[in-house]
Amino acid sequence: STVFISLINKRLINNKDYPEGKGTKIKEAKQKAAQLAWYVLQEQSEWDTKGSVTSAMSEGSTPARFLSSCLYRFSPDFDSIECLAKGGFGHVFAAREKLVDKYYAVKIVHVFVSFRKALREVTALGEISHDNIVRYYNCWIDDSEPEWDNATDTYSSSQSSSDSSPKYLYIKMELCDTKTLKDWINKKNEESLQETKRRAESLHLAQQVVSGVECIHSKKIIHRDLKPANIMFGQDGKVKIGDFGLATAETDDDNVKLMDRTHNAGTRPYMAPEQRSKGYGRKVDRFALGLIYFELLWKLSSGHERGKVSQGQGQGVFTNQIILSMLSEKPEDRPEASVLKTEMEKWAQTFSA
Repeated sequence: STVFISLINKRLINNKDYPEGKGTKIKEAKQKAAQLAWYVLQEQSEWDTKGSVTSAMSEGSTPARFLSSCLYRFSPDFDSIECLAKGGFGHVFAAREKLVDKYYAVKIVHVFVSFRKALREVTALGEISHDNIVRYYNCWIDDSEPEWDNATDTYSSSQSSSDSSPKYLYIKMELCDTKTLKDWINKKNEESLQETKRRAESLHLAQQVVSGVECIHSKKIIHRDLKPANIMFGQDGKVKIGDFGLATAETDDDNVKLMDRTHNAGTRPYMAPEQRSKGYGRKVDRFALGLIYFELLWKLSSGHERGKVSQGQGQGVFTNQIILSMLSEKPEDRPEASVLKTEMEKWAQTFSA
């Protein structure tokens, strides 16, 4: 019989531990440890800003914390595996963890394709715990390649032997419904609901989205890609904000100069005007909130109409001044999420009266 021995090597840089690298040879373990440390340092530089962001990224919550030191197979620990989505980013599976008999969503991304984006998501989600945000549990790196057979709807994994590099990042998250807020909007647009009924239902959903965004901003994080397709529903029916792949840390908005950031980061129809440049803050999320709430309330039959709304055209149809303020061209005129939350609570009382 053959005995496999796993050797572990760990990098210590500036007195900070980085993820463990494992291999059957000392050289292989060292190479993996060095690569993982490099990935984390690269991503850390994206979160380190000209100002202090220690409130957003505490000493105990660096990206290294989220990279599990154990490398283990997906299939031995999970069963009832079902592919929910796949694309250039990788795969998302629904799977039951055998030990706790509970279902989770597991996102699997290739280290050399979407690792930085995935690590952004892990870093952001690891900072946040809120009823209206997809819950993050843990992650790990594995060499096995996920394979899904469409013909038989079965999952398998294969060990890659092309080189000794870690190949895949596995992220375990809360399992949500496959329907998104975009699906909800499309369904309502096909129905003939009374306007008051749709307004009441939309307000209830919008309140949850705003509550989630308030939490995100309290952690000094900008989502940067809020849109109906990135807002899901949990198994409990609650709204869940997800896809933090473009999230970034921010400094205080009171700074004289807003931080230089990647321009055009996000989905164009939901981007604030200033998001097309490099200087912007968390108020880009509030602009997107205005568009989302508008879509919840009224039918937009085409992308062209949505574009007109985002450019401030057709404002005469708005029945609520708060939406106008959320869509203000000037970021400083957009209300804080906490203010939006208070206003929406007032509206909710009028519906229940």
